[in-house]
Amino acid sequence: MVSPFPKTTYRANAEVYKVLAHPTRLEILNIMKHEEVSVEDLLRLVAVSKANLSQHLSILRNAGLVHVRRDGLRAFYSIMDARIIEPCRVLHELRTLNSFAAISS
Repeated sequence: MVSPFPKTTYRANAEVYKVLAHPTRLEILNIMKHEEVSVEDLLRLVAVSKANLSQHLSILRNAGLVHVRRDGLRAFYSIMDARIIEPCRVLHELRTLNSFAAISS
């Protein structure tokens, strides 16, 4: 049996999973799922400090998962491809079905 992907693919995917491995970043991505969101709205919805939100947005932007659009002094973020949050939805469904009882919260 042969691995379906080269090792470099697994390494690259692992880097993306590291970015997705923070609950605040998952929340941010889910908020952006359907529309562009201002930093002000994200601050209100995610309820973290501006500095903390900035760090999370920077990580997401550097990973190529979100895009920023500036309009004067305001910044608006959007998700590059909503499919990136599919693992979050699938895991939620599995926990709901009690498939992952050990990690259910």
